[in-house]
Amino acid sequence: MTAKSKRQVRFTKAPTNLKVKEGGRVVVSEAFVKQGATNLVPKMHVKRGDMVMLISGPKKNDKKRKPEHTRRLQERNAFKGTIGKVLSVQPKEGKVVVEGVNMVTHFVRPKAGAAESGIVRKEEPLFASKVMLYDPEKKRPIRGDKRKAANL
Repeated sequence: MTAKSKRQVRFTKAPTNLKVKEGGRVVVSEAFVKQGATNLVPKMHVKRGDMVMLISGPKKNDKKRKPEHTRRLQERNAFKGTIGKVLSVQPKEGKVVVEGVNMVTHFVRPKAGAAESGIVRKEEPLFASKVMLYDPEKKRPIRGDKRKAANL
C-alpha cells in the first residue's frame, strides 16, 4: 500500500495560468508564483495613465509587405513606434490596454436596453513586454527605472 502523494508542481517560464494536467501534475508560471510565497502578482513596469511606445511589431513603411496585409495592420494600428496612453493594466495576465493601439472590430447583437449594437471597435490587450515607457519631452522611450529622474 502506497500513500497518496502530493500533487507535483512544475514551474515554467511561459506566461500561462494554473493548469492541472493528467496525474495531478500542476503547471504554474514562475511569473505568477514565487517559491515560498502565496498570492503574489507580477510587478508591471507601466501603470494606468503612462505614455508608452510599441517597441515590437511590424514597421509601418515596409515595401515588401503585401497591400492587403498593410490594410489589416492599419486597421489594428499595431506598428512599431506607435505611441499611446495606457488605459488599463492586467498584471495577472501580463497585459496592458493602450489607447488607439491594437484595435479590433467585433459585432455586438442588439439587445433590449443595450446602448450599442452593430460593429464596435475597441482596444485589445497586448503583452506588456511589447511596450516601453515614453518621454514626450525627449521624444524617445525610456527605461522604467528612470521614471523618477524624468519626473513622470
